Amino acid sequence: MARTQAQTPAPKRDQIEGSSKNPKGSASGSRGGIKIGEAAIKSLENMRDKHNEKYKVKSKRVDLGTLKAVFRRGAGAFSTSHRPGMNRTQWALARVRAFLKLVGTGQRKESYNTDLDLLPKGHPQRTETKSEALAVPDKYSHINFTPPQGAQDAAKRALEVRADKPPSQRGMTPVGIARARDLANGRAMSPETVKRMLAYFTRHEVDKQGSTWNKQGKGWQAWQGWGGDAGFAWARKVVRQMNAADNKGQALRAYGEAIQLSALPDYEVPEGLTIGKPFKTLALGQVSSRMNGESIGQAIDEDMLEEMVRVYKARRLADPVIIDWQHATSPFQGGSIAPPESGNALGMIVDLELREDGLYATPAYNERGLDVVKNAGGILWSSPEFLAGEVFDRAGGEKIGDAQLLAITLTPRPAQSHDRIDRVTLNERLEEMDNIESMSVEELKAALAAKHEMVLELEQKIKDMQAESEAALATEDKPEDEEKPQAMTQDEDEEKKKAQMSLSEGHQLFREQIRNLEAQTIKLGEQLAASGARIEMLEAEKRDIEKRQAVRELLESGRITPAEETVVAKAFELREVQPEFWQMFTERSPASSVPLGQIGHGASGQEINKATVHEAIKALATEKSVTYSEALTMYRTTNPDNYAQAFGG
Repeated sequence: MARTQAQTPAPKRDQIEGSSKNPKGSASGSRGGIKIGEAAIKSLENMRDKHNEKYKVKSKRVDLGTLKAVFRRGAGAFSTSHRPGMNRTQWALARVRAFLKLVGTGQRKESYNTDLDLLPKGHPQRTETKSEALAVPDKYSHINFTPPQGAQDAAKRALEVRADKPPSQRGMTPVGIARARDLANGRAMSPETVKRMLAYFTRHEVDKQGSTWNKQGKGWQAWQGWGGDAGFAWARKVVRQMNAADNKGQALRAYGEAIQLSALPDYEVPEGLTIGKPFKTLALGQVSSRMNGESIGQAIDEDMLEEMVRVYKARRLADPVIIDWQHATSPFQGGSIAPPESGNALGMIVDLELREDGLYATPAYNERGLDVVKNAGGILWSSPEFLAGEVFDRAGGEKIGDAQLLAITLTPRPAQSHDRIDRVTLNERLEEMDNIESMSVEELKAALAAKHEMVLELEQKIKDMQAESEAALATEDKPEDEEKPQAMTQDEDEEKKKAQMSLSEGHQLFREQIRNLEAQTIKLGEQLAASGARIEMLEAEKRDIEKRQAVRELLESGRITPAEETVVAKAFELREVQPEFWQMFTERSPASSVPLGQIGHGASGQEINKATVHEAIKALATEKSVTYSEALTMYRTTNPDNYAQAFGG
């Protein structure tokens, strides 16, 4: 490929790496104490101010520190290549201008991808920095992701050996080399990297059997480059710790949802509607246009959401919040009134709640809504329609508030970012009960185990709550003279009475929580028993099918006669405790009991004659709901040998 003028290699005099002012690596982030000349700083400040005057959206605004980092990178790149006739400052400022164009318009040359990590947060082309990519979830905060010394030493040794080998004998892919360098430097690995390490070791353990392993060949180099045996042991340990944390998180989530379900208030739900899983429908912050990045309406703040909740609770009967599909029930579609047939209601909202990260809605779906949510398979979000500003009563014209939620639409393409609001899914218990009949044995076993764990969690929680409640009651019932023998003032006496009343109310709430937990445990126990019965029935059916299949195979091979079928079936059932009984039949030679060359047998082991074929045709006619003549034709087509043997020709 031809080189452009901008890719002209820098002459020797321009090839500089770092300086006393700006050492190598000083431009790796948007903050780094980068020092540049006053004239260049003045140019950067003017460029910043002009850009920010044009773009008001936060994700398109820049600061001086970011532009200094871009400038410093451009100055460094000048040492590698640059357009002839340009000096270092001009080249660096040209890179800043390209960066500002990318920030404002999203336009860039395909090859310009080296400053994407400096883009403002929220910019669609921003990439993660190294520290962001290695961010460890809170649930893994107790896990040490720094490789052990043994893994570091193995990686160092691999790089050294590889460097000494001729090119044809050097192992490791570019990814493996990068991994070895990170390990050798003792850098912390991300959770995903550790999982990839374990996957690599599991796949390549067989490489130890290779012919060049003892000669430190390619397989040996790659294995050591990923941390060697020490790295393998460490990756196994860390992945086990992550799996344990994941399982604990799932158990806690399941427990939390169980508590949430048990504590749900009794909503006044119209007949035909079913309560669904609550979801976050509005996140705090500004919503921006996909097309131009400009703000859409005013920023969502707590005051606005609090007012929406207040107006909703006051007006829920007069102005119910409807759930629809793609804003189908909105009075405005593209600026015109929607036709009546556009109505597509899926349910209604029965509760709104303001939490620290946004507005949560509790839905109640009709049959169509349940189907839509279920069939979406989790690829569904909500998009609320609301008024921000003065809102008036449609009946009397009086002001009712300063913000109102009008409707919530379900859509795969919400106006807000997908990761800032919740997916819309069914209550997990509804999904589970709806799918239980279609579950396989293994799926039912897994569900049964999960339910059992939830029951144990709930029972332990009840015990803990009861113990805490009893301890608190014991403190409350302690005689006054033991607590405070000296006389109390009237104010102190009033304070004590208030405290006792508050404690009593707390205990009442505590007991109510215990009752909710006990009720939930009973429900889970009932579902557990139902699942267990279902599994037992399916396993019994599976065992019966296996038994009949095994007996049929012995019949077809001529190892047993039809008269022995009942005894053989019993032997199959006892094969675990009396294997020799079953082996007595299975170890017979084929055709040893029934000489198939002399006596014809069908798939069932029955003797083939006119009577048996006649019965088979009658059974086929009944099964297929056809006449005897039609069944005869079908039988003759599918079993020509049997028919010929019974009737001849």
